[in-house]
Formats: sequence, structure tokens, C-alpha cells
Amino acid sequence: MHRFMPPLLLLAVVLTAVFVPPVMAAELTPLLDLRVRQEILDGVYHFASDKDRDWIRIRTRAGARLDLGAHRLEFRVNNEHRYFISPDQESDFDEIILDRGFWSWQSAAGARITAGRQDIIWPGGFLMLEGHPLDGSRSIYHNALRLQWGGLDASAIYNPKYDPIVLIDDEDRALTDADEAALAVRYARGGLAGATILKFEHDPDDALDDLVTATLSSSYESDQEEPWFWRAEAALQFQDGTVRVAREDLFDDGSGWAFAGEAAATVHTGTRTDASIGAFYYSGLDGGLRPFRTPWGRWPRWSELYIYSLIGESTPGRVHVAAWEDIAAPRFGLRHRINDHLTISAVASYLVSPATGDARGLLTELGLKARIGAGFTGHLLWEMFDPGAFHDGRYGLPAMTSPVHFLRWQLSWALPSPGTKA
Repeated sequence: MHRFMPPLLLLAVVLTAVFVPPVMAAELTPLLDLRVRQEILDGVYHFASDKDRDWIRIRTRAGARLDLGAHRLEFRVNNEHRYFISPDQESDFDEIILDRGFWSWQSAAGARITAGRQDIIWPGGFLMLEGHPLDGSRSIYHNALRLQWGGLDASAIYNPKYDPIVLIDDEDRALTDADEAALAVRYARGGLAGATILKFEHDPDDALDDLVTATLSSSYESDQEEPWFWRAEAALQFQDGTVRVAREDLFDDGSGWAFAGEAAATVHTGTRTDASIGAFYYSGLDGGLRPFRTPWGRWPRWSELYIYSLIGESTPGRVHVAAWEDIAAPRFGLRHRINDHLTISAVASYLVSPATGDARGLLTELGLKARIGAGFTGHLLWEMFDPGAFHDGRYGLPAMTSPVHFLRWQLSWALPSPGTKA
């Protein structure tokens, strides 16, 4: 499908030109944003000879959106490069990629069809958000044909392992574990929603066996205006194909079932403070149960620090960055709005391994978010992880025996315009 993406985008331009009346007023919106962040990782790379990292990441995105009545064309290019402070290594400008390139049309009845490179995010991001986790937060797009109509959200998705249309300086970087083809359908009515994702994975490098997963989920979300707001989601997954875990080099080459879920409740105190309590669970390889493979939920949903620590559990042919598998935790949080511009937060999670019953460790987080104005936003984030028995080396994994830290400051700017996000 990736070979047909440029012709499809060209066809979208032609169709728009043919079917949109020439007298229709066009609205052109420029899209521009800049994000600068420094991240200091103290001991987080516990699996490497150099356990510390300190880098500055600069991401620039530029594009335009053209609205012609019911039609929309949107294109955006993206570059993110890093300046390495530690370890000392040469920095480069990295790639310029097509981060967004789609045509969409909305009918008088409210149905919207979108074709091309686009972001697809389901509420909560538990199953659907990050299209290619191996390139970090640079972009999250999917190559898809999508239909949205009322509570229906259905997509046909193809995400290749390597981007076939890098614009400048192709690094031949793997974006996913394998070429991915999927059908994803979600239907929501009120606070209830059900979803199914049928996904096929084939590694063009033949480092991984083919894997087929069928995921069914159900979720509920209450009214956010109520004093108590809560949401829950549970997912059952059937897998056919080989799965591996680094713990004692275990693998299962047949088929089986996996399970994942999350739930959280937030109480609005009526002041500027909210309190939340919740939990999450992802099954691991344990008897007849398999590690849950979230279709596109590999992003820093639960931690910025721990997504890197999980790389220490990588298996042949698969880097486990943000691979939420064999992990569960209760989670407690507080958020206080100091004023209309500043919000502070604190979160604590106690991570465990469901497959072994061992404690992974205590994860704590402190954050400060700022809305500065004129398109500027910023935040500070500090996370600390105190490892438990799971990380003491008993399962043949790289040992992590003392607390590790993650610190980030970030400043973002977006061209003030309707619908533009930083």
C-alpha cells in the first residue's frame, strides 16, 4: 500500500480540483510549531555500558491546511534532531519527513472520509495513538483510509517498517517492529464504546516471525462535568504467531490469549485540586497467558522514564521501547491549578510483573505545566524509579539496583491559529 501513497495524494488533489465549484471560497491556514526540550537520564540506560544520557531535542513542523467547502487538504513536514551532551557523540540534522499528508471530505450528513497520512487517536490512547513507536515522539501518524460518522470510527491502516517517502536525508530508520496492516473499528454511544482491531505483522527483514492479533475492547467514560469522573477499558486479545520475552529467554510459538485493562477515577474537589486513583494491567507470558501486544498504545502513557528502561527487555529483532507488557500497577495522583497559567502535579505508581509476581519498583513523578501565552507553552518533569526484585538480575536481565532519574524541561511554540496543536 505504501507504494500507492504518493499517487493517492495526487489523486486527492485532482478530485478536489474537479469536484469543488470554482466559486467556492478557499481558506488557507498556515501550520507551524517548534518544540525544544532537554532530557537528562541518570542511570535509566541500565542495560548499556554508559548508563546516562543528556540531550537537547529540537522538533520543527511546518505545513498548511486548505479548506474548500466540504473538502480539506493538509500537508506538514517534520524534522527532529538532537544535540548530544552526554555521551559525547556527533550530532546531525537527521531526516525531513512527511508528517501529514491527507485529503478529507465531509458529507452533509456528517460523515467524514480521510485518506492519507494522518494522526488517529482514540480516547485515552490505550489501544490507538502511536503509529510508529521506534522514532520517539517525533510523529505519530498512520497511513490510513478512515471513516468517521457519528459514533463510528473505522480505519484501514498500513504502516511499513521503513518510511518509503522520506523527503531529505533518509536514515533508513525502522519505525515499527514489522510492516503492519490492520482494520480498526470503534463505535461509541454516550459514555460506552466498543472496539476491534485485526492486525497483521510481517517483518521484511525476517528477524521476526509473522504475528496476527485480534483485539476486542470495551470502555466506559463518565461525564467530565460530574464531581466524580471515571473511565475504564478492558481488552481481550487473540494472538497467532511466535512471541518472545527476555526473561530467561522464554518464547511461545503457537497461539493464545492475552489481556489488558485500565481504570481510573478523578474527584473534582470544587477547588483547584483534583485527586485521582486508578490501576493498569498488561498480561505477561505465564502458562497459557501471553504478553499483551497493544496495537498502537506504545507511547509514554504511564511514564517517560520507564519507556527507556523497558529497552533492557528487548528480544531478538524487537526493541521493547514503550512495550507495555507484563506490567501492572496501582496509581495515585494529585493535580493543583495554581492559576490559569500554571498547574502542578504528582503521581506515584507501584509497578509489578504479573507473570512472576515480583515488584518492578516504585515510580514517582512531579510535573509543572505552563501556558505562557502568544502560542507558547512549557513544562518541567522529574521522574524517579526505585527498582524492585524484578530488576536485580535474577531472570538474566540487565540489573538495576539503585534509583534512576529522568528530568526534562520543554518549551513549545505554535503559530496561533484555529485547530493548531503544539
